[in-house]
Amino acid sequence: MSKVVRLFSKANQIYRTEGLVPLLKRGFAFMLSWFFEYRTCYLFEFPTENIQLLTESDLMPKIDDFTLKIVSIRQEADALEAEGLEFRSYVANADERLDKGAIAFCIFVGQELANISWMAMTLEAQRSLRESPCKVHFSKNEAYRGGVWTNPKFRRMGFSLYSLWKKLEFLQERGIQTSRGVIAKGNVTPQLGHARFAPIRYGEGRYLRILWWKSWKERPLSQC
Repeated sequence: MSKVVRLFSKANQIYRTEGLVPLLKRGFAFMLSWFFEYRTCYLFEFPTENIQLLTESDLMPKIDDFTLKIVSIRQEADALEAEGLEFRSYVANADERLDKGAIAFCIFVGQELANISWMAMTLEAQRSLRESPCKVHFSKNEAYRGGVWTNPKFRRMGFSLYSLWKKLEFLQERGIQTSRGVIAKGNVTPQLGHARFAPIRYGEGRYLRILWWKSWKERPLSQC
């Protein structure tokens, strides 16, 4: 899929799920991002053993008719589409992510995508998510979680927290001890929700890009 086609597909997805005004706002932000980006975020570690503090029933979404699908390769995504469960139109470079080894955790309500997030267990997979380049020690049983999106129609129903629990369970079963991730400093809601998993907020990240010049810096924080 060409870059132009991916952009139109993403714009159409935003218009369908969020409406015209959010599309215009994000379109303006996207155009600005061609020249300049600046982001600050907190860096978190989620020890997989902390899922023992909770049970799956503690985090069940506030709706009954939902299905979690874990997708690792394109062929699995093709099989889901054959069942009417489609998610790749919601992510501009979904096939690239799958080809690079990223794993999609998709939650559907009926046949509609309610939530999607990604797990990377290699540097190549992490880079395919095109997010802040948080340092992850993949050779030391660490993974990276990112690319989180919830359909506005299904927000505040608990899908993101349930998906996080399932990802930590997935990693623990494979001997991965820690999942790292970033959350924008001003995005308070997920920080409060994720507190149930007793994460470690270990640092602050600053990303700056001016045209083709990029800078990423991490600063450690005292124990919080």
